[in-house]
Amino acid sequence: MLSADLLRTRVRGDRITPIFVEMEDDSLSLAEDIIRAFTDHTGRKLGELYDILEEMEDQGFDYRLVRGLVALVERRCTLKVESSASPEMVRREAFMAAGGPVLTDDERQKAIARVATKLGLSPDAVEASMFADLESELVIGELSPPKPLDLLKEYNLSLAQAMLFKATELRFRASAKHKGVLRAVKRLGLMYSASHDGDRLDIAIDGPMSAIKSTERYGTSLAKLLPFIVASPGWSVEASIVRKDFSGNPRLYRFSMEERTHGHLFGLAFNETVEFDSEPEDRFYESFRNAGTGWQITREPEPLIAGKYLYIPDFLLEKDNTKVYVEIAGFWTAEYLKRKVAKLAELKDVNLIVLASTRESCDAFKKVTENVILFDRKIPLREVLDRLKAWDEIKIAEGVSKLESVGLKLNGDIVRLEDVAARAGVGVDSVKRYAERCEIPGYRLAGDDLLSTGVIDALERLMPATMRYSEACGLIRSKGIRSADPVLKMLGYTVQWSGLDPENAMIYKKSEPIGSSSPKT
Repeated sequence: MLSADLLRTRVRGDRITPIFVEMEDDSLSLAEDIIRAFTDHTGRKLGELYDILEEMEDQGFDYRLVRGLVALVERRCTLKVESSASPEMVRREAFMAAGGPVLTDDERQKAIARVATKLGLSPDAVEASMFADLESELVIGELSPPKPLDLLKEYNLSLAQAMLFKATELRFRASAKHKGVLRAVKRLGLMYSASHDGDRLDIAIDGPMSAIKSTERYGTSLAKLLPFIVASPGWSVEASIVRKDFSGNPRLYRFSMEERTHGHLFGLAFNETVEFDSEPEDRFYESFRNAGTGWQITREPEPLIAGKYLYIPDFLLEKDNTKVYVEIAGFWTAEYLKRKVAKLAELKDVNLIVLASTRESCDAFKKVTENVILFDRKIPLREVLDRLKAWDEIKIAEGVSKLESVGLKLNGDIVRLEDVAARAGVGVDSVKRYAERCEIPGYRLAGDDLLSTGVIDALERLMPATMRYSEACGLIRSKGIRSADPVLKMLGYTVQWSGLDPENAMIYKKSEPIGSSSPKT
């Protein structure tokens, strides 16, 4: 995107339009000349290049167009500081050596000589290093040059992005099948309202001029959305832009464009990698995934329907057909918070946890759900897990009740709990709770398996009163049983550890005194 001083616009009545560059020979030639100038000056100082580029401004082009194209190519360059020592350190030493204002060239040379002696450099090296970090002194390193056509398209998109920095509202339409743009809205932290009409998606976004958060930061996020919009089939954009009129007073202007008339100005040449501003969400996502809760977490799941609106939660948590949605309430405007609460109130039969970063949003969302958690900077994972336990217990109890009403009919020597759960239409935890509470004729619970009494009796006959722990585990697992420790406990064995190495551990029948016999070989 371009800075505001490079924004070129045309105003007619209440409408404002960026002055886009067309894909014509003169413009393509200018882009090619600028790219060539950068390529030819690789390894040379940026100041030398600027001297050449200034001459292009005298060729009849708007200087803002030339400087805008230059800025975009410059971002593709690696700029280096080439000096014998840190410029900042050399300047500091030079000022200390001078001991005050230097009035003559002789005094200056003496100060430089003292610095050179102290740093082990030549006077020329001190001179060259002193201001080597100034922009004009930076050396152009590697360059990834664009094609002229791509540069012009990138310029047009950057121009439109610069316009959006002064938006109070942005509205756009796109294909409802292109849900990537809606997810981008969510991940960029934009305040939005989305609805759909058949195969069309309509989204209204609060602009940076209406935001309570940092205007510059929010404006950058809004600008980052534009590449997603123009990549959506059938897109159209309308925005309300605040600009000063000719008398210097702020005025609201209308800005609009659509794929049919403007699509050729952008194409798909602009392919910037967008980094989303979502550090709290990232930390929560990774922490939850690593917590081993049994719940699966999905970021930006499929949209939910809230009345006539679409709503994308931040996360979906799933376990045994139970779905819990998580919404993170940021620093929103009071008006947007009011709209958000009203929208969520229209969700039907949805389990929702709201993580609120302000007291105002916390109080507001309590009208929608009792599961509101106030946090400061870091999302409290433990409190979220505590809320999930309540849903866990409800689902487990429902499953146990269902199993108690129909009972269990099992076949086979080793039955997996997940297989039983799938057949019964309940969760694994419900089957385990049922097996722990109720006697299942001919079977006993061992970890996540149900073992027939025949298998248990056969193991008891095979295993001696004392043996190595590793050998016992190997024997049990060889029968297709996944968890050895519950079986050992079931058969009346205890484990005696000698250090942390399982190879040194021994098992003993509880009825036999430890150490009374030797392991069989």
